[in-house]
Amino acid sequence: MTKPTEILEPSKRKTYSAPALEKGLDILELLANQAEGMNISEITKTLNRSVGELFRMLVVLEQRGYVSLQLGSDRYRLTLKMFGLAHRFPPIKRLTSVSAPVLQRLSYAIEQSCHLVIYYEGKGHVVVQQDSPSERVFSVRLGAEAPLMNTCSGHLLLAFADQSTRSQMLSRIPAHHPNENGFNIDKMVRKVLGQGYESIHSAQAQGIQDIGYPIFDYQDQAVAALIVPFFEYLDASRQTSAADAHQLIQQAAQEISIALGFDAS
Repeated sequence: MTKPTEILEPSKRKTYSAPALEKGLDILELLANQAEGMNISEITKTLNRSVGELFRMLVVLEQRGYVSLQLGSDRYRLTLKMFGLAHRFPPIKRLTSVSAPVLQRLSYAIEQSCHLVIYYEGKGHVVVQQDSPSERVFSVRLGAEAPLMNTCSGHLLLAFADQSTRSQMLSRIPAHHPNENGFNIDKMVRKVLGQGYESIHSAQAQGIQDIGYPIFDYQDQAVAALIVPFFEYLDASRQTSAADAHQLIQQAAQEISIALGFDAS
């Protein structure tokens, strides 16, 4: 009789092959990085497959609504069907429906863009995004990845996780993401937990101060990070200071948390 621990050990799991499925997934993953789409010749060349291998795959994916041919073109591109499926997943759907009006009010109050980031498979993912109503907008794309080690959202997700979960998160960081050996995780965690928030200069854009607060659910678990990429207006046309923005961001994070069942008392 096989022990439960043996079933869970990745090294002892059987490896299965499903060539047709793998070809379809290869196509979807490739097109996900091609905003302008690709024709079948480009797809087959990139994937090192023959037209015969992939033609039927593309036809079926088109019939099912996962890819589409651009009007008057032979280029295939990804549709929003996968995006829609992902947002039907209950936790994300609940988080989206609860947070959307709160983020809209926040962005109008501070005249800055804001977004929510959740953790999945070694990195953060932007699942809700709200642009600023201002004519000058700096925002993060919906669906963008957020590395854990050098981002405001990553610090929050790591800091508010328990030790076991944090260790697992760190072990799953993709090889191409920053994973600095000199970075003191424990120091960062103590700082963020002591403050209750994170505020750091953006590692991706100059002049941006990322301000973030955690979002909690009914189990008191940090399920997301509310982030504002805050920047100063040189012409003083915006009245909200960084200090005032902090207070409003914290209030918005608490409002979303309470709506998810968090007991803030």
